[in-house]
Amino acid sequence: MLNYFNFKNAYHWLFLLLICCVISFKWAALSLPFFWDEAWVYMPAIRTMAEQGPSILPASIQPDLYTGHPLLFYFLASSWIKIFGYSLFKAHLFPFLISISLLLSIYFIVFKWANSWFSAFFSVLLLAIQPIFLAQSTFLLIEVWLALLFLWSFYFYFNRNWWWFSIAVVLALWSKESAFCLVPAFIITAIFELLFKKITPKLFIKIVSRIVVLFSIGFSFFIIQKIKLGWFFFPRHANWITLDDFFDKIDGSILILFVNQGRIVIYMIIASLTIFRFIFLKNKIHKNHLIKLLAFLVITIGFILFASINFFSSRYLFAVFPLLMIGCAILISSLQKNVFKFAILPIFCVVGFININKSIENMNFSDVDLNYVRLLKVQVSLCNYMENAKPNESIYAPFLAYTNLTNPYAGFVQKSIDNINSDLLDTSNVYFIRSSNENCKELDSMIESKNIRLIKLFENHQAKVELFKKIH
Repeated sequence: MLNYFNFKNAYHWLFLLLICCVISFKWAALSLPFFWDEAWVYMPAIRTMAEQGPSILPASIQPDLYTGHPLLFYFLASSWIKIFGYSLFKAHLFPFLISISLLLSIYFIVFKWANSWFSAFFSVLLLAIQPIFLAQSTFLLIEVWLALLFLWSFYFYFNRNWWWFSIAVVLALWSKESAFCLVPAFIITAIFELLFKKITPKLFIKIVSRIVVLFSIGFSFFIIQKIKLGWFFFPRHANWITLDDFFDKIDGSILILFVNQGRIVIYMIIASLTIFRFIFLKNKIHKNHLIKLLAFLVITIGFILFASINFFSSRYLFAVFPLLMIGCAILISSLQKNVFKFAILPIFCVVGFININKSIENMNFSDVDLNYVRLLKVQVSLCNYMENAKPNESIYAPFLAYTNLTNPYAGFVQKSIDNINSDLLDTSNVYFIRSSNENCKELDSMIESKNIRLIKLFENHQAKVELFKKIH
């Protein structure tokens, strides 16, 4: 890979500058505690596995901790913290290095596909300005890792490097159930290639046969899980597989992938440039590029369908974002004149700055927006206060705040605070915690009726955590 990096090339310097900007922007977040699913799902499982011994086998830790998911990512993350230490910085450094690897991979792969350093840099820029990427980049969650495996799976497929393709696909299948969308996606891609006469019927049969074998290897995790625990999929999650709200989830997926966080502006600009390319520059899209675009479309549709029959979360869709951004770059890859390039890059930098700022100022908190940093800071302030004040009376805390105060693995407290209560209606409660990211109508009613009074406010811009006390 280093053979391609001639540092007389201006795009290499721009790429290096962009990487430095991402590192600088996220550096402080590496030392913050864990957030949302990190705190109550992933980190307890990863920390437990690190202490018991990293493993990819089902039931190597309590099933309630990993909720039946394939364990490869847990194995890698637990091995990392077991080797390098349990500090917040070191734990968050693991996913951040994966995120930087994703940007490096895009830069290399897109150049190989488009033979254009502009397209390579533009693809990286399009992903790096996405608030969902910047938010997820330091979370000890699986989505960026999955995106990296998806990217390399497609690269090795189109490169006909079948052994590395097999490894990348199996690693993805052993990482998360949604990766099984790759199986039909590659079969359909092979059908497109057969129709475009890019492969022979004989090679098509070999590709499909290989993919079936890879599916069997990937599904072996669930077969072993069935033998050990009596079920293929975690019972609670299996109950969430439903066609209820199917079309609402499809609408939500389309909004997340193509509209939210200013992405509609990005796609509209790309669409305008593509039309300009076809009509005024008379450029036709290369057949190889068309097949890649169709393949990216297929995996995106597959991901949308998978998300629409399962428990839904915005971050679950992230794995296809790099492919969509690469598709955007491929569509305008024939814009060779420097005047176009020098006009395009500043425009998207401005678009990115606006979208990032909006994400930081967003009033609704989630793990795909950058306002989470402000919320974490006030949550840290609350936990520090509770550790120092040590009130003896019962304290009501909503679910996520309860996790932060009672589970040391979440990174907020040194040891569990025992008098935290998650039952709002418990009459023994004296203190009550209200947080910006956890709405509770019953608690709001208690505040409005003046049965409790505010005694402490922790605030950082739009992020608030309030501590109330019962009026006797």
